[in-house]
Amino acid sequence: MFFQVDEPTRRRAKSPHELAMVNLLLFNLLLLIGLLAGSFLPQDSALAHYKALGVIVPLVISLAIVAYTFARAGRVDAVSSWFVAAHWRLTTARYKILLISYVAGAALIGLGWLLSLTQTVHGMQELMFIALQRVAIAPILIALMVLIMLESGSIYQAGRGEVPDGLLKRLPPPADLPTREEAELPETDSAR
Repeated sequence: MFFQVDEPTRRRAKSPHELAMVNLLLFNLLLLIGLLAGSFLPQDSALAHYKALGVIVPLVISLAIVAYTFARAGRVDAVSSWFVAAHWRLTTARYKILLISYVAGAALIGLGWLLSLTQTVHGMQELMFIALQRVAIAPILIALMVLIMLESGSIYQAGRGEVPDGLLKRLPPPADLPTREEAELPETDSAR
């Protein structure tokens, strides 16, 4: 549904989606690259010592941005307009998908680690862990692609003064906020 909101409010409503895009495109892609590159590094490589750092640093930064978004979404309800609060809330709902993909990826890596402990041959231990580490990339990558598409669409929606209908059911707008159709009705009546 479209709402009649001014341009500064629309820019503020774009902020959570732009922050999410930076998080998704920069830190989450670095996380996936770190996971994948770490699984291909041989044990005696000079970079093997840094492969955990290549995963942990982007993950911590991404989780910090997610935590900031959740904190800001809770705070913006009281301080800002409903339209801006709705877009912050929309971003937090989408971050829940990302967090679920993190848990699924971590579960697959944990399963690979547990299965590697059951193997008696050293080569099989390494193979089990690396195989499931590479498979763990899939849920995060799929969620990442979906979220990039959703967030880019949300930037466009916020710029047009639109809030998705599904969010309107969970977070109803205030009665005094005119929709764009309601705001245009008097203009068409006066034009006759």
